[in-house]
Amino acid sequence: MRLTNYSAVRLIPGIYYFGLVTLFLIVFLNYQFQDTLFPDAIYYRISISGIFFIMVYVYFGGKYFEYDSDGSLVSISNRGIILSNFLNYRTREIEKIKENICDYYIYNFFIYKRLVICTKSKKGLKKYRSNITFLSPQKIRYIKQSLSRIIEENKQL
Repeated sequence: MRLTNYSAVRLIPGIYYFGLVTLFLIVFLNYQFQDTLFPDAIYYRISISGIFFIMVYVYFGGKYFEYDSDGSLVSISNRGIILSNFLNYRTREIEKIKENICDYYIYNFFIYKRLVICTKSKKGLKKYRSNITFLSPQKIRYIKQSLSRIIEENKQL
């Protein structure tokens, strides 16, 4: 089964760059209007910090996710979206044999989702983490079904 979140993350660079332009525009206009753009300084700080936190969330949470369980390997790939063509430092690729997968967890924090896959190795259990924040609930169910089926097959062996 192959899954990806391309349809959800293709808008992320536009949102990020729009937020960056908006942040600089608010700072510039507030400076040009000599701090009269907002009725009070607290509104200025709230708007700047809100845009900043949204940009940080989009930067760290907005990752391209690809899952492939066809064949004898389970392949999971996470790549950053913003600046990924120039600096490819956020790429994580995991390829594990299906027989070594022993458990998985999906953590659903309020605005962040994470997939943790536990595998057997010579040194014991090893955990691999992937960001699935922008994956749709239906695709998360498909991942659960696929991993549950793999674990059930491994228990029968």
